[in-house]
Amino acid sequence: MKDKGHWGQHNDDCFGCKVASISFGSSAMPTRSQGNIQTVKREKKLTEDREAFKAMRDQGIQPARLTGAADLQRHATTKHEIETGKILPKQIAQKVESTVKELKKK
Repeated sequence: MKDKGHWGQHNDDCFGCKVASISFGSSAMPTRSQGNIQTVKREKKLTEDREAFKAMRDQGIQPARLTGAADLQRHATTKHEIETGKILPKQIAQKVESTVKELKKK
């Protein structure tokens, strides 16, 4: 005999209807949803980058791009590094910064 299922033809206490309505989110099974893990990491990094980008803009500095703004904020020592988006060795960064300031004066 074929089972007709439990699709609302029973009362609220029907165990079959309750079991049929159970579902699990991908966060409950992290090994089954690698894409979900990557998305969460990407969104967290994007949030950090947005906050860093906004903080630098509030200081009057224009970062080169949104992606990687948090790393630039952490590691850059000069305004030029932030605006170009490239971290330089400390001695070179200071020389470049002073040269850029001299060129702006002329």
